[in-house]
Amino acid sequence: MYFSPDANLAFCVGAHSDALKRADKRIPVDRLHFVVSTGVQKPTADLRKLIRRHVMLGKNQKKPHSQRKRQTIAVRVDPSSILNTAAASSPYLGRELVSPSVLSQTLSWPEFPVTVPPKFGSDVSTICFADAVKSGTVELILQFSSMANEIMFPLESCIFFERQSEAWIAPLVFDRIYLHAMIFTSQHFFDTVISSKRSRVNQHIFPHVSKTLELLQERLAQNDDQVKLSNTTVAVVVKLAIYAHSTGDSKSARHHMEGLCKIVNLRGGVTAFRENTKLLVLILRCDIIMALHSGSKPVFFNSALSQDPFLPYPDLKPLLEVQELATTGSRCNPTIPFNDMDDDLARTWKFTSTFCSVINSAADSEQLISMETVLDTMASVMYRLLSVHFESSSKSEAIRLGLIAFSCSVFHQKKQQYAITFYPHFTSTFKDCLVNLTFTQNSPELLVWLLMIGDVSTFDASNQGWLKSLLLVNITACRIDSWSKMQDLMKSFMWISLVHDKPGKRLFNSTIAC
Repeated sequence: MYFSPDANLAFCVGAHSDALKRADKRIPVDRLHFVVSTGVQKPTADLRKLIRRHVMLGKNQKKPHSQRKRQTIAVRVDPSSILNTAAASSPYLGRELVSPSVLSQTLSWPEFPVTVPPKFGSDVSTICFADAVKSGTVELILQFSSMANEIMFPLESCIFFERQSEAWIAPLVFDRIYLHAMIFTSQHFFDTVISSKRSRVNQHIFPHVSKTLELLQERLAQNDDQVKLSNTTVAVVVKLAIYAHSTGDSKSARHHMEGLCKIVNLRGGVTAFRENTKLLVLILRCDIIMALHSGSKPVFFNSALSQDPFLPYPDLKPLLEVQELATTGSRCNPTIPFNDMDDDLARTWKFTSTFCSVINSAADSEQLISMETVLDTMASVMYRLLSVHFESSSKSEAIRLGLIAFSCSVFHQKKQQYAITFYPHFTSTFKDCLVNLTFTQNSPELLVWLLMIGDVSTFDASNQGWLKSLLLVNITACRIDSWSKMQDLMKSFMWISLVHDKPGKRLFNSTIAC
C-alpha cells in the first residue's frame, strides 16, 4: 500500500502532538518542553533521564484489573461435599475417579465456585433404533440385559459366558419386532418382579405387546424364510410365550410354544441352535417351566411334536478330574441304595450327583464350566425326568420329584431372589407324595433331603406348616442338632453350597426353633 509523504508527516505530527499533550499533564510548566541538542558531546545524565522519561510517556501504564493474576486462598476441602456435588451434576463422576485422600489436603482453590456441567441427553440419545421409542425404555432394556445372567442362572459365578451381548443388543437397532419385544419383557420384569405388582395388563406394556404381535404376523406372512426363521424371530416368540404364561394366559403361551417348535424343526432341530447356546437354554427353560406349571407334556423332545431325541448325558469325567486336582472333599457320596430303583432313574441320579460334585469343586476353586455343559445337563436330566412317572407315593416317584426340584433350584432361578416362575401343579404333586410316603420309618435321611430340596426350590410360605412339622420329626430321627451335621447329611445326597446353603440354613434354624 502506498502512502504520500504528506500523509506520513501528518500522522507523525498528530501522534507527537498527542504525546506532548499527555506529557503536559505530568511535566511542570517551568520545565523544558522541547529537547534541543547540537554538537557531538554526550548529553548529561539529567538530560538522558528527561529524554527517557519523554519517550516512555503512555507506554508504562498498569495492566487492567482483569489481566492481573487471580488470587487464590488456601481452603480445607471436605471430600464428601465434593463427591456429592459432582455426583449430583454428572453421573460419570464416581469414586474411582476421585481420591478422597487428595481432596482432603490443603489446596489452592479459586474464589469463584466450580461447577460440573450437567449431563446432556442420555447414554442412548444419539443411537437410532429400529423404531421410534422413548429413550427411557431402551435404557430399561440395557439395565435388564445387564441382570440377565444373574436372573437366568443360579450358577452364574461358576459359568463361563462367551461374549454374545452383540447378538442380544445389536438387533435393537435394525429389528422393530425385537425392539418392542425387549421393551415389554424388560418393563414386565421390573413391574412384576422388582416392584411385586401382579397386574395382568399394564397400560404402558400393552402397546408394545400389541405392536410385537402385529409385526410378527406380518413377518410370518412373508416369503423370506431367512427372516422368518432367524434367531431374533425365535427370541421374540419365546418372549411372547413367557409373557403370556406369566400373565395367566396359558392357552396363548402353549400356542406360542407350539409355533416355536415348528420354527425349530424347520431350522433342523434343537442341535441347529448350538451356535447360540444362551438362546437354546431360554427356549428349553420356557418349555420345562410351562410343563411343570400345568402338568402338560413338554413341546420339545416330544415324539408327537418334536423330531429331536433326548440329548445324551455329557461326559463330566474330564471336568471332575480337573476339579479334583484343585479341591478335595467337594464330591457328593450318595448313600441312597439303587438296587430297588428304576435303572433309568438310577442312571439319572448318578449323573446329577456327578454334576453336583463338579459345581461344588468349581465353586471352591473359583473355576468355570462352559455354558454348553450346563445346557446339556439341564436338557438331558429334566426332559428324561418329565417323560416318566411311577406309582404315586412310591420311593421312585419321590426321588424323581426330588431330582426335578433339585434341577429347578440349579437351572432356573433363585426362588428367594427372583420369584419369576411358579409350579402349582408340580408343587401340589410333590407335596402329596411327601406327605403320603410309605417308607418314612426306614428312610428319614432321604425324607429330610427331599423336604429341604423342596423348600429351597418350589415350596412357598403357604407350605411351611406341614413341611416344618414333618421335617422336625425326621431331623430328630436322624439325631441332627446343628447346621454342620445337616450340611453333612445334605452333601451325602446332593447339595450345592453356592445355591442351597443360605436358604437351607434359614429353614433349619426356623424349624428347630419351633
